[in-house]
Order: sequence, then C-alpha cells, then structure tokens
Amino acid sequence: MLNLDALTRARAAHPAPPPAHSDAESRALERFTRFFSSFAVDRVERLLPETYAEDVWFNDTLKTIKGRDTLGHYLAESAAAVENCRVEIEEITRTAHDEHLLRWRMMIRFKKLRRGVDTWSIGLSHLRFNADGLVVYHQDYWNAADGLYEHVPLLGSLIRALKRRL
Repeated sequence: MLNLDALTRARAAHPAPPPAHSDAESRALERFTRFFSSFAVDRVERLLPETYAEDVWFNDTLKTIKGRDTLGHYLAESAAAVENCRVEIEEITRTAHDEHLLRWRMMIRFKKLRRGVDTWSIGLSHLRFNADGLVVYHQDYWNAADGLYEHVPLLGSLIRALKRRL
C-alpha cells in the first residue's frame, strides 16, 4: 500500500482524532514522545499498546508495517540491535488535517555496526491519532544513508567515499 493510500484510509477510518489543544491531544503526544525517548526492548513491549492502535500503518523508510503486533516485533528487534537510542522531539506542528508533524533528532549507537560510535540523525514523523489518542498512521522521513547505511561495512565506505567526491 502506498503512503498516500494509507493516509487516505487512516483519515477515512479515523475521522475524529483528539481535538486541537485538548488534554487528550497532549496525552497522545506525550505517550508518543515517551515511547521513543529511550528506545529499549522492555519499553517497546510495555508502551506499545498505549501508543499505537491495533490497526496502525507504519513506515520508517526501511520497512512498511500494518498492525500493532507486527510493529511490536519489528521495533523490539530494532531495539535489541542497538546499545543506546533516544529520540528528542524538537518541534510539533498540528496540520490542517488534524495530524501532527514532529521534527526530531535521534542518537543511536549500534551493537554491531561501528561499535561505540554515537550517530546523530534528523527526521520528521507524520502522525495521525484515533479518537482514543493512539497512533493509526506513522510515516517517518529521514536520511537512512546517514543514520544507518553509512555504518554497514563496505557499503558505508562506499557511501562516505561518494560523499567526499560530490
């Protein structure tokens, strides 16, 4: 399913997200922020049900996922692969379509890729909440070359060499 199709379906299926500037909206954003503030397997398992809806559609530029259970497995595997990861939300904007754009920066230290090196990446998350304040649509926009691929042996060397030449 294309991102635009997923967004159109999320809007149709969940036409009434928490009202702007409401306590419900604040709580939904706080839950999302807390979920990614310290990304670890135990936190994924504990906080996923209070952050994401069962019918969530998710894309982080690496993988597209439908459903909270599948998302939970993916995020737990991702969290297990890192020594440390945290996301700092720098700005939140509510759109005219009752969705949210969150500008963030992420620090990640992989267990196997470039061990001990903190990598910083910036990105934007596009979120839509349902009436209960759970995420039903989550699309990330970020540079996976800087945030991940540059740390893969051989591929990372190639990417860094290309960047130097450009």
